[in-house]
Amino acid sequence: MNGGPGPARTVVAGQNLVLSFTAAIRTASYYGPDNAVLQQAVATLSRLLAEMGHEEGSVTIGVHSHCVFIGRSRVRTSVSNYERFTHLIELFETWEAGTLTFSEGLSEDELIRALKVLAEFRAAEPGDLADALLAAGVTQIRVDAVGVGAQPQAIAPVEAYAAAMQMSEEMSGEEGPHRPGVVRHLRHVTQAVVDQVLRDPRSLVALTTIKDFDRYLITHSTNVAVLSVLLGQRLGLSKSKLGELCLAAFLHDAGKLEVDPDVLQKTGALTEEEWEEMRRHPILAAHSLLANGRLTAPGMRAVVVAFEHHLNYDMSGYPHTEIKDRVSLFGNIVAITDRYDALTTKRPYREYNFTPHEALVHLVENAGTLFDPVLVKLFAEIMGIYPPGTMVRLSSGELGVVCEPPVVGAPLDRPKVRVVSGGEPGTIVALDERAGDEFARSIAGVLNPANMGQLPAVDPAIFALV
Repeated sequence: MNGGPGPARTVVAGQNLVLSFTAAIRTASYYGPDNAVLQQAVATLSRLLAEMGHEEGSVTIGVHSHCVFIGRSRVRTSVSNYERFTHLIELFETWEAGTLTFSEGLSEDELIRALKVLAEFRAAEPGDLADALLAAGVTQIRVDAVGVGAQPQAIAPVEAYAAAMQMSEEMSGEEGPHRPGVVRHLRHVTQAVVDQVLRDPRSLVALTTIKDFDRYLITHSTNVAVLSVLLGQRLGLSKSKLGELCLAAFLHDAGKLEVDPDVLQKTGALTEEEWEEMRRHPILAAHSLLANGRLTAPGMRAVVVAFEHHLNYDMSGYPHTEIKDRVSLFGNIVAITDRYDALTTKRPYREYNFTPHEALVHLVENAGTLFDPVLVKLFAEIMGIYPPGTMVRLSSGELGVVCEPPVVGAPLDRPKVRVVSGGEPGTIVALDERAGDEFARSIAGVLNPANMGQLPAVDPAIFALV
């Protein structure tokens, strides 16, 4: 890019190029080569390619780990353009291509022929797209198969989580879920979360330890959605059901947008009257979601979950109702993930703040009353006795933070820990590693930096409660 543009301009230029490329392919699927609309789209795309490739002589657009790249740089998405980025990702999958490289000598006529091929092509075998382009006289675009190139690894979890955060932030605005198109955008984001969980169930767990008090509703809705999908996946729910669960989890606290802000943001203990105001939010959420007009079946499930998520497994919670005698499966799932994330986030009105380990023990101790015992057991299997984010003291004297749950089949008290002091900072140690007949390291205690306290390691027998 001539003149060394700043980071902000580079980001915008990359987004514009990707959006222009996607739009040009769609236009080519509707119109013939001589159509003025297609020619205008091609002229715009050709100009952007020339600007982007001015220094390198070529531009490479590719897809890796459900992200779009220009060269080696990931192109950031936003909620407003996420649908179009997703469409381009799906096209690359259809083409069975990893990257397309556009050479500097590409003419507009050749680009039109290429776009017509790209708009209509469906791969039968890897490499077919390159042959199809050559057959159409396109020589200035190189196709590399999936996996070719050196794009960064492990970006999809961050991308999915970031898109979810952006979606939560948009929903927390003045119009909330009533903003036109928000539910459609949300479905695309929930699909990204579901896809990532299906690819690697543990990949998003560590990201849910992100806590930001100033944006509590945003991070909370995102974390509850991710954790709910993880629990639903362990239950064996279908992909479509996981999408519905993710949608409902995102929207479960929509009613808090209508709670008196002075109550919602109060830094001290709430009075009984203020708690009554707070307890209205499940009903307010149901009313808010119903106000969207004609609802689909997934939308109605979101209404039900918003109403149910504080009812409790034994129906002892709120709002009081005589028309239900049990909580739905989705409602029970969100009740668990909602409580877990709320307890592990520092709140100003709470005198004692929970570690992830303590929050899990709370779920276990209340299984069968406040929470579905089967779901609590499954959640414990996902998170381990010491969930990600738990600060621990090891038997070796090292201090660390749990960064990954135990691998499937390993003991629940044997997670992976990132050492922060007492050894090599940054080193990740797996607590299921042995030194002879003994484990090399064990958890000797759980630290609670929020309260400057320390707890003993939990007795794994506590899980007999579930």
